[in-house]
Amino acid sequence: MTRNLLYFLFCILPFLGIAQDRQMTPAEISAFQKSLQGLAELKTLEADFNQYKYMSFMKKPIEASGKLYIRQPDRLSWFYIAPFQYKMVFKDNKIFINDQGKKSSLNLGNNKQFEKISRLIASGIRGGRYDEKEFTVSYFKQDGLNLVKLLPKANDAKKYIKEIRLLFSKSDNQVQEVMLMEPSNDYTRFVLKNKKINTTLHDSVFNL
Repeated sequence: MTRNLLYFLFCILPFLGIAQDRQMTPAEISAFQKSLQGLAELKTLEADFNQYKYMSFMKKPIEASGKLYIRQPDRLSWFYIAPFQYKMVFKDNKIFINDQGKKSSLNLGNNKQFEKISRLIASGIRGGRYDEKEFTVSYFKQDGLNLVKLLPKANDAKKYIKEIRLLFSKSDNQVQEVMLMEPSNDYTRFVLKNKKINTTLHDSVFNL
């Protein structure tokens, strides 16, 4: 169960397509980091997402869609709607899962790896700074957009993830796509859309 859940957690991050990337200059990195400072004021985020899972032995990606909710400081909810229903909620230092009516939970305090993943998800969506003790962080330009690449340092994380890429929107400086590259070079791409910021989120979206 632990291995499957860890794999799923990495796969829920939104993803960008592979393109030619140019490494940022120090001045560009400084300007980009400064542009993210306003995101610290983000209290809630609601968005639709589309997920595309690319596998080498398949001609077309596997597609899914759903809703994402974040409420600071420690609430995060992923709700898959199609082609199946699956909900995962991070709160109270736990992960709560509803897999088409089958409910379960996992204590994050007993698993530091999941705790790191949950922090990364929330930080990445908000465009926050990244823990350079856990990741090698580099900054690029991709077709005029800002791109952050995260390479895990821990051997246990490297078993599941080769690289995480976060692509930021020009209009609001928020993450609009994320890509997870696996050691096999299969990858998943998530695209966020219809984002709503600092609206009131009912407690029910963080319940199973």
